[in-house]
Amino acid sequence: MDTFAHAIWSFIIFYATGNIWLAIFFGIMPDLFSWTIYLFYAIATGKMKKEFRRPDLDALPNWIHVLYGLTHSVFVIALVFVLVFLFTRQIPIYLWAWPLHVLIDIPTHSRKMLPTPFLWPVFDWKFPGFSWGQTWFMALNYIGIVVALIFIFL
Repeated sequence: MDTFAHAIWSFIIFYATGNIWLAIFFGIMPDLFSWTIYLFYAIATGKMKKEFRRPDLDALPNWIHVLYGLTHSVFVIALVFVLVFLFTRQIPIYLWAWPLHVLIDIPTHSRKMLPTPFLWPVFDWKFPGFSWGQTWFMALNYIGIVVALIFIFL
């Protein structure tokens, strides 16, 4: 799913829980800490393409795949949750936006284009999902967002 939609869904799901900005942050954090870092790297190094198109995954630096794996791994999420619990004796509700992001990404990323490495680094298996960039899914997703926002604000 696109980062903007992750932000809106995080708002929709966590809006009544307090700390909405933290929920939105954790809802988009997996993409921020991989693709946004790469975006700034590409701009700074002159590797930014002038046209908007799918990235050539084989041409990406290895560290982007590592960051993507770190931020989308259920094992990393579980480790962070355990550490947070050990230090605070609770799991803040806004932190649940992170695994929600990954759960949404698992079926909405195809094996051909950025499959979600949710079992990284233990297993390399990827779910055979579909591309969130398909018109039918984008339409359904944003219709769902609009309906949910109308429901919230009315």
